[in-house]
Amino acid sequence: MTITKSLGVIALIATALSAQANTIFTDDFEGNTNVNLATQTFSSSATTGFDFWSIGTPGDMDAGYFSVVNKASDVHSQFTNQLDADGDINGHYSIYNGYSNLDGLAYSTTINVNIGDTVTLSAYLLTLAANPPYDQDSWIEFRANGVAMGSVIQLLPVPVGTEVWTQYSQSFVATSTSVTIDIVNLGDVTNAGNDFGIDNIQVESVPEPATMTLLALGAVAIAKRRKK
Repeated sequence: MTITKSLGVIALIATALSAQANTIFTDDFEGNTNVNLATQTFSSSATTGFDFWSIGTPGDMDAGYFSVVNKASDVHSQFTNQLDADGDINGHYSIYNGYSNLDGLAYSTTINVNIGDTVTLSAYLLTLAANPPYDQDSWIEFRANGVAMGSVIQLLPVPVGTEVWTQYSQSFVATSTSVTIDIVNLGDVTNAGNDFGIDNIQVESVPEPATMTLLALGAVAIAKRRKK
């Protein structure tokens, strides 16, 4: 009986803690399907330092441009026909043709958080660097208020047709109530390539440990009242 009640308390504490994970921003690019999308602006009000390449523009998308596509091959003949990260035949994602020697701000949004919260940025990334001569890695950095959240993400080139979406997540502890989240393409290399896709961006926050402890203690108090 005691073991059963203890397990019940543990379950209440786990519920109190897990319930506090709060999704505060998402973008799956499903609202970005207008071919007349304004340069440097997403429908989510996020921005980018890349210029906009409209679907249907003659030729292949140039370096320094982005587009929101159903398949990357919509704007570049040598890019993959991979669907979005959900495998949705009608889905969309954002793609970028990066410079080889310049950093590019791929995606930026400003969010409101609580000081002390642990904030996690996650996104699915897809390499578009295929067969030679497009054989350059893509280097991606997640930043919060201009500071790197973690290690640089290296997207290795693969043969056309073998591209796979991979989810990456990095976290930081908020020191201000307003945080600018950036996904940056690093261009400190010289070969051709440096092309990639982004889908299903999500930002979550978890309260600081002190707040979580109070919630857990509250759950214990509830459990004690239930036992009486």
